[in-house]
Amino acid sequence: MSERPRIIGIDLGTTNTVVATVRNRVPRIVPTDKGNLILPSVVALSPRGDLVVGGVAKDQVVTNPKNTVYGAKRLIGRKYDSAVVQELKSYFTYEIVAGPDGDAAVSLGGRVYSLPELSALVLGQVKTIAEQFLGGPIDEAVITVPAYYNDNQRNAVKEAGRLAQLNVRRIVNEPTAAALAYGFNRGLDQRVLVYDLGGGTFDVSVLQVTGNTFEVLTTGGDTFLGGIDFDNRIIDYVCEAFRRESKIDLTQSPIAMQRVKTAAEAAKIDLSLMQNVVLELPYIEERRGKPVDLKLALSRQQLNELTQDLVDRTFQICDDVLTEKGVARSQIDEIILVGGQSRMPLVQQRIQEHFGKQPRKGVHPDECVALGAALLAESLDGIDTVTLIDALSMPIGYGLASGRFRKIVDKNHRVPTVKSFRVPPPHKPGNAFVEIDIYQGDSELIVDNEYLGTVKLPVSATGKRIDFRLDEECLLHVLVEDAGDPKEVQLATRDTPEQLKKAIAEKLAKRNPLDEREAAEKGGLFSSLKRFLGGGS
Repeated sequence: MSERPRIIGIDLGTTNTVVATVRNRVPRIVPTDKGNLILPSVVALSPRGDLVVGGVAKDQVVTNPKNTVYGAKRLIGRKYDSAVVQELKSYFTYEIVAGPDGDAAVSLGGRVYSLPELSALVLGQVKTIAEQFLGGPIDEAVITVPAYYNDNQRNAVKEAGRLAQLNVRRIVNEPTAAALAYGFNRGLDQRVLVYDLGGGTFDVSVLQVTGNTFEVLTTGGDTFLGGIDFDNRIIDYVCEAFRRESKIDLTQSPIAMQRVKTAAEAAKIDLSLMQNVVLELPYIEERRGKPVDLKLALSRQQLNELTQDLVDRTFQICDDVLTEKGVARSQIDEIILVGGQSRMPLVQQRIQEHFGKQPRKGVHPDECVALGAALLAESLDGIDTVTLIDALSMPIGYGLASGRFRKIVDKNHRVPTVKSFRVPPPHKPGNAFVEIDIYQGDSELIVDNEYLGTVKLPVSATGKRIDFRLDEECLLHVLVEDAGDPKEVQLATRDTPEQLKKAIAEKLAKRNPLDEREAAEKGGLFSSLKRFLGGGS
């Protein structure tokens, strides 16, 4: 009798989570107990006080919005005081609070839950599903994350895995996992571009695939661009058209808006196969005691016009990523599409126009990330089975007294790696300690980057060597010279430095209406939900 599988691959998505395993050297998706291949990434506190996960939780997003957590992937690992959270928290229907460690957290039923705790419930559910399907215990997993996740977010996902009683053997970038699903054991020698347009995020990576060696050459993305934003364009269009025709504002009715949202998602999917659809919602509202129906035609051309700028943004990111590495479009051998939104005909048309070649067929956009994670999981105990050479998606460095950001490890630097510098003097003469605030991001200013933590050293350490060591998962380890040898140090505080809090407050105070609109667009699902739930949180 063959040994029971004990390790799985998990694609922890913004909208849905997928789990896969390898049996007899063939990767396959593990279905849920209801036969579905996906589990909604939603956690809710039911009216009875029970925590529920998946489809049951998703069903109560309208009737119990304050206690239904969706889109946690956009919040996990972010500081509560960060500019991103402060700009977006009003677009959630549930209450976002500061956790004990300064990270963003959620209050449900009077109790504060960390984002890793909530994500652990989703991971725990797919773990149980896999155990039931495979007939044995699951102890370990490989979990995927967006390539553009920072160090805090990666550590938070690992923590979620630990809380779900999984030994997370590896965190791997989603585009890398997709390339692995495409190229494993095929004996290829190709330069591959992975275009990953999922429910909540967009990633693009260029990899050199040589046999079973997968080397990331360059990567980039936008953690606030995904299928949710395409849905929102349809929702806005439908609501505005209905308001002009009937003088009824559907955004004031949560139930009506949930029906519109469902119809918009279905219409978007149907328009990938058909040129025209009709959204029909009988008795969507009433006027003077009489029912009013919604009936609206929507064409693929109209959808393209509504979302053209979103598609354009993805190709601008593609061009930026290629330019950073000096790679020409003509040097790309294959293009792999990942994520459900990549099925959109406009996206595939633009791929052909932009790169001069059709995207690769035969790679399932919803399943390939989980399948690649499962293949990597299966190979971890093998000898030279798979070699992954990844790259840092965003620079890491430290903050200067001026509020500027000094880069230590540049974007697209191959990992694992070590970069060294000398401990600077304290910001203010006479201080007993040197505090080095560490950040990650593309901006020259600390206020626009993500705060990772602070290294606190005695002033006598000034001038000593300090190492930023990045492991194969792009996770940061800080080592300080001690008696000639480097010794790893823990971050002394996870709270937000006062200098950064002040800079964020000043930035938010200067925001104008255009900034508010930009924040709303970044909010994706959150902004749409705020609209159809009446604007409250």
